Amino acid sequence: MSARRRWTVAAALFALLLLVATFPMRLALAWSGATDAGITARDVRGSVWSGELVDARLGALPLGTVRAALSPLALLGGDIQLAFSRTDDRLGALAGRLHGSNPRGVSEVNGTTSMSGGLGMIPVDTLRFEGTSVQFDAAGKCARAAGRIQLAVTAPIAGLDLSRGLSGPLRCANGRAQAALASQSGMERLTLSFDGKGAYRAQFAINVDRDPAMAAALAALGFRAGSGGFVLTTSGRF
Repeated sequence: MSARRRWTVAAALFALLLLVATFPMRLALAWSGATDAGITARDVRGSVWSGELVDARLGALPLGTVRAALSPLALLGGDIQLAFSRTDDRLGALAGRLHGSNPRGVSEVNGTTSMSGGLGMIPVDTLRFEGTSVQFDAAGKCARAAGRIQLAVTAPIAGLDLSRGLSGPLRCANGRAQAALASQSGMERLTLSFDGKGAYRAQFAINVDRDPAMAAALAALGFRAGSGGFVLTTSGRF
């Protein structure tokens, strides 16, 4: 190979490396499937290796401003994987990985996010992830679900203390991701299931233990008496 040809090849490789190193995160989000997975942001800054998503959201879940970077090791294995993290004194820490290839979803998520609007009629304030992984196949069916989630419910009912939230494990059930959550006392239970498009169903059951005042308060909030206590069922989309 002549010296001129070697210089041409070297220049081409350098240009390719420069392009890869400075590839905009904004374009990478669309390419990685992040937008299809429900990731949006008011502004996207930086490169694919060191970017920032300003006022990011996962569907209806606010993530705040997060740092994001494409994983080169995952690319070598044929997986499009975006690591994200947030360090915020007000919102708290949040970190995890977004998978854009099949199956799509998130993995190893830890931290807290708020839930504006709650779960329909169920007044959920915050959602906490504990090693949470949820991934769906191309048909939108649950392919993997692991870890735990915790919901903080702010029900304004005298005698009902849910300050420590309801928590439980995630699993796949009938093609949907499902979490069976319970309070520490076990008197309050919430079953939440959702598909790959973010459509959810939730059932909140409370055992009133023969407390007529609480039963009346729950009925006023839309709960219906059932065999497992008073139950409120709702559905919607994240």
